[in-house]
Amino acid sequence: MVTSQTTRSIARLSGWAYLGIIAMGLFAEFFVRMRLVEADDAAATLANIAAQAPLFRAGLAADAIMVALDIAVAVGLYALLRPVDRTLAALAAAFRLIQAAVLAANLANMASALQWATAGVAGGAPSLPAAATMTLASLQLHRVVYDLGLIFFGLACLLLGHLFRVSRQVPTLIAIGLSVAGVVYLLGSFAVVLAPTLAPRLEPMYALTLAAELAFALRLVTKGVREPAPEPAGRPTT
Repeated sequence: MVTSQTTRSIARLSGWAYLGIIAMGLFAEFFVRMRLVEADDAAATLANIAAQAPLFRAGLAADAIMVALDIAVAVGLYALLRPVDRTLAALAAAFRLIQAAVLAANLANMASALQWATAGVAGGAPSLPAAATMTLASLQLHRVVYDLGLIFFGLACLLLGHLFRVSRQVPTLIAIGLSVAGVVYLLGSFAVVLAPTLAPRLEPMYALTLAAELAFALRLVTKGVREPAPEPAGRPTT
């Protein structure tokens, strides 16, 4: 039997894990990739990664930790939402786990970029142009695959927003924020795949996702979740 104390513990652990995801994701993206990768300059990208290989490896490790925490959050949120709607809670968890699987496989592209950069420097001037091209190509592929993974995350956010809104386990504004985050992830990710020239214009919208996810994680850590709202009369349980 799941007690209120157990629910509170699951919520807080899920919240701390979510905060870890945010921290690891921000570090890997803003303090590693955005610092080292020059989108239009393969040679500079190779030189940056080779010169700061420990930082690049730290970004790779942060991404791996983020994936592990994402799996933990998927399980924790499923446990919290299972009494609300078992089917939709399982579907949200499944979408999040698919995202985690895609991002885990995508780590190979980061590792490949590191290998090309270090091999290019070790090989000297004759090997640098080809190695630089492959380094940047690996990172460009990483970005596309990352956004493909976020499509599934966007779907998970839409379901989570719906479930938390109807159950009233968290404030309505936070639940709506999760749904908005889902829409932003879907728009941004599909833009990267289908309309790359449009994608940069949508990037400011990701501030909404950060605000929504941070508010949700802090809510879980500080106050947990309320008891789910009772099912409407006559509605079958799942």
